[in-house]
Amino acid sequence: MEDSIRQLALISSVLGGFSFTFLSALLTTGSQKKIKFWLVIMLMIASMGFLLSALGWSLMDFNRGHDLQSHHQMLVRLLILGLLAIISALGMSGWLYDRKTGIATSAIGLLSLFVLFVFILSKYISIT
Repeated sequence: MEDSIRQLALISSVLGGFSFTFLSALLTTGSQKKIKFWLVIMLMIASMGFLLSALGWSLMDFNRGHDLQSHHQMLVRLLILGLLAIISALGMSGWLYDRKTGIATSAIGLLSLFVLFVFILSKYISIT
């Protein structure tokens, strides 16, 4: 169990670093398009979701009698929020360039969200 939690912390920190790098690069561009605002918001949500989940998993203490299950579930929700935000931002990013690229990246982003929920997370999320 501890190894799985450490792996989730590592994955979250890597994705958080990627989100922050993408956000930093976006902030230095001179684009005045309205989509830039939404990209910044999405990337900030992703960065904070990944950062907080990585920190939470890194600080988990398995030697104490705390309710680790509810803590873990909250961190999983933050990870999923980060995934939604970063995939959405990547999907919207093509609109900074032109319409054709925007349509292509949006389609790929929607397909990625579909795969994420239908084929990957559906095994772990029950809607009852």
